[in-house]
Amino acid sequence: MYDAAHVEPLEVRLGPTRDRDLLAVARAVATPWADVEKATIRVVSGGITNLLFALSADRRPTVLVRVYGPATSAVIDRDAENTLFAELSRVGFAPPYHGRFRNGRVEGFLDGFRALEPHEIGLPDLRRLIARRLREMHGLLPVAVPSRLWSSLASWMDQARGLSFRGEAARRCAALDLDRQHGHLHALERRFRERLVPAASSAGAEAALQVVMAHNDLLAGNVLYDGREVRFIDYEYGAPSYAAFDLANHFCEYAGFDSDFEAHFPSRAVREEVVGAYLGPARAADVADFTDVVDFFVLPDHLWWGTWAVLQAFHSPIDFDFLGYAQLRFAGLSVHAGLSRW
Repeated sequence: MYDAAHVEPLEVRLGPTRDRDLLAVARAVATPWADVEKATIRVVSGGITNLLFALSADRRPTVLVRVYGPATSAVIDRDAENTLFAELSRVGFAPPYHGRFRNGRVEGFLDGFRALEPHEIGLPDLRRLIARRLREMHGLLPVAVPSRLWSSLASWMDQARGLSFRGEAARRCAALDLDRQHGHLHALERRFRERLVPAASSAGAEAALQVVMAHNDLLAGNVLYDGREVRFIDYEYGAPSYAAFDLANHFCEYAGFDSDFEAHFPSRAVREEVVGAYLGPARAADVADFTDVVDFFVLPDHLWWGTWAVLQAFHSPIDFDFLGYAQLRFAGLSVHAGLSRW
C-alpha cells in the first residue's frame, strides 16, 4: 500500500513510553493499523544508523517502524530519503511506504525474507542476483543532476574535523589523523578529474561513470533473500552517484564490519564476474574497463565510511565501536593503494 501520510507532531521516545509510542505512530501512519489496540513488537537487528522495530498484530500486515538516530541529519537528507523511498515504493521496487513521523518512518515489512550475512553476498548465485537487482535499481529513476559524491564527502570531512571529543575518544580520534585523510580526499578527487575522467572513453568506462540513483549502502544486512530473489532495504544514503561507486561500496562490504579486506575483498575475477552480471551481455573489454573504474572508487569509499563513522561516534547512542570502524576503513586506503591503475 502506498500512502504518503506525514504525522509531524508524533515521535518515538526511547524510554519507558517506547512501545506505546511505536504503536501510536503505526496507528496514525499506516491505514490498516488505525484501530489496532495491541501489537507484538520486536527489535530488528542490524541497524547502526537507526533503530528498527517490527510490529505485528492479528490480521494486519506487519510494519517496520524506523526510528532515526539522533543528529543523523548531519549525513542524511531525510526529506530526500523519504522522497526516494516513496518513489521506489510506488514503482514496486522498495517495500510499501506508509509515511513518516517526526523522527522516523513506517514502512512495509518483507515477510519471508531474511538479511544476508557478509560471507553470503559473495556466493556465486547470490552475487549474480544482487548485481542484476542493482542494475534494475540504477535504471528505474531518471537522474538529471550531477553526482554529489565528492561534495558530500567533503562536507562530512569538514564536519568530522570540527568535532571535539573528550577523554579516550579524543585520543582515538586524533590517531585517525583526519587532516591526513582530508589530504587523501583532495588527492583522489584530483586523480578522478584529471586522470580518470579524461581516460574513460570506452563504453565500459562510460557506463561505470554514468550517474544513477545509487543505493550507496549495499552491505549484507541491506540485502534480503527468500530463497528465490533478493530485495534491497534502507535507502537513506541513496543519492545520485556513479554506478561504479555503488559496486565499489558493495565489494567492500564483502568484508563486513570486521573490514578484513586482505582476507575478504573479492578477487579481480569475482569483481569482473559481478560487473558482467550487472552489465548483461557485454564485451570482455567493456567489463574490464568498467571494473577498472570500480577499483578506483574503492578508495573514496573507504574515506566515505571512515568519515561517516567519526560523525556517528560523536552523535550516535547505538552501542557500536564507530571509532574502531573508522580506523579499519581508513586503513583500507593502504590495503588498496595499488588496486586502481589511475
